[in-house]
Formats: sequence, C-alpha cells, structure tokens
Amino acid sequence: MGAHSIVVTAYGKNINEAFQNAQEEAEEEYGRDIYNGAINNCSFIRDVTNKLGQFSESDHLDEWIINNTNKREIMGYCISEPKLNTNKTKSHVERIPQKGTRKWVTKYEAYNLYNHEEVHVSSDKLDDCISKARKLVEAGKINSLDIRITKHLEVGNTKCARVNYKKSKTERAGTYIFVGFAPC
Repeated sequence: MGAHSIVVTAYGKNINEAFQNAQEEAEEEYGRDIYNGAINNCSFIRDVTNKLGQFSESDHLDEWIINNTNKREIMGYCISEPKLNTNKTKSHVERIPQKGTRKWVTKYEAYNLYNHEEVHVSSDKLDDCISKARKLVEAGKINSLDIRITKHLEVGNTKCARVNYKKSKTERAGTYIFVGFAPC
C-alpha cells in the first residue's frame, strides 16, 4: 500500500490537543480503515513551530516537512497562538437543592480484596453478609473478601451540585497546521 501527502488545519489549546482533535474529526469523517488516507492513522512526531522563521513562506516549511517524514508520520506547527483563560476563577458552581428529605440505609458489603469496586455480597445485616461471604470463600470462588459498612441513599436525589467550566471572553483556540504522509 502507498501513502500520500496531507495538510490538515486543526484547532486546540496546544498542538497535542489540536492533533487529537484532527484525528477525531478524520475518524468521524473517514472511519477507522488504516488505509483511508487521513490523519487518524498517523503519528505526531514533532512540533516544528520554531522552524517557521527559517522559511519565507509556510509552503516552504510544508515542503521541508514532506522531505523529512515517512509514511504515517506527521509534523505540525502553530500559525495562530491560543489565547488561554486568564480568569482568576475558571469554574462556576450550580447547586441543586433537595426537595424533601433524603433517606439513608446502612448496608454491609463484601468487596474483593484487590478490587474495592467489585461488590460480591450486599446485605442489611452484618451476620447475613458474613455468612454469604464465607460461602463464597469456602466454595473456592474467591480467596478473600473485605466486609465494609456503607451508607446508600434509598430516597432522594443523589445530585447536589454541578461544576461547569467558565469560559473567558477573550479565550480562543490556537490554529495549527499538520503535514506528512497518510497511508492509502
């Protein structure tokens, strides 16, 4: 299979985010076929923004990149610097009030010793939980279980707040150019 040269413009907070955005957009448009001729099947190997001053036009830099990359390799450079968020506070909190009362229940849960997210037994009573956990261990299905006391929300809303990103009025993404060879 062959390769053809590509030039892709992408936007992001930095060159790595812009490359990732370009890959996601190409995958959405061209799919995952490894020979689709798009940037999503290439690797970003180098930021050459510092070389812009050595060339009179970006076309000459693009030509230099083509001469210095192989199949599936991409180099990139910035043509417009991003303007980052300079706000002192970069988030906004939205509180979600609870209407009525919340009802909590005590549970006893037997967790895998090495994976504390994996619950094997859950019971309202400690003795029930212990006897069920013993049966599992004695059956040879699991070597060890930790039993913990937990509180579960039975009635009420679990969501109590939301934290949102607060964009700056002057914030904008940078513009990046990616050049190289995509497999086709």
